[in-house]
Amino acid sequence: MVMAAVKAGAKEAGQALGIIKPDKAKLVVVENMPDTEPYELDFMFNPTEYSLTQPVTVTQNRTPASPGGKMQYGGAGPMTLNLTMFLDDFASMKGDVTPKVTTLLNWTKPTSKSLEPPRQPCAPVVRFVWGGNPQLATFKGFLSNVNVTYLIFRKDGRPVQAKVVITIQGQQERPKPTNPTSHATSNSRRTHTTIAGDTLQSIAFGELGKATYWRAIAELNGIDDPLRLAPGVTLLIPSLADAARGS
Repeated sequence: MVMAAVKAGAKEAGQALGIIKPDKAKLVVVENMPDTEPYELDFMFNPTEYSLTQPVTVTQNRTPASPGGKMQYGGAGPMTLNLTMFLDDFASMKGDVTPKVTTLLNWTKPTSKSLEPPRQPCAPVVRFVWGGNPQLATFKGFLSNVNVTYLIFRKDGRPVQAKVVITIQGQQERPKPTNPTSHATSNSRRTHTTIAGDTLQSIAFGELGKATYWRAIAELNGIDDPLRLAPGVTLLIPSLADAARGS
């Protein structure tokens, strides 16, 4: 009992001083799951820094009445997240950092879903998860750059240490509507804009993995005639759990 009290007191003191073991940063695939696991990748060491870049288009129309011209806002471009992942397996008897690097490289490639109708190229969408920064909580995107530098090697040439510079290009998610009366919005996690040749069955198979889930999409969007699906229509896609319950 005394030992337990001492440990509890030490933990509380550590929390007060901020020396408790920190949460590990990780990259998580949140959309377009890759064909093989893993779907998460833990950092071996938390990054010492990361940067967010938000470009904005501003045009300036020259006018004699205003030095420098009149500014006009042209919209915000895609946000980018830049960070460095340090990999070190030097202490292991058979150290090897290539599996983690291979996972990152695989996440830059198109998934098998790209071959399914309507054959739209897609790659895993990832999120950087670490800490309570609200900007990270709403940010996700594609791995637009993976730059690997191998630093230390075993006698057989196998890399045991590497520095990986990662760029994620994407956007911050819009806040979800909070209207409790909106049944469609509360049950939907994403949208799909139809193109020529789309059917509810092909959309259900591409978005939810089963063509038989087309009824859940039809119900969520109030579609009475599933055979009349015009291109350019934005459909709400139900969650996989909701689709399964409704099938």
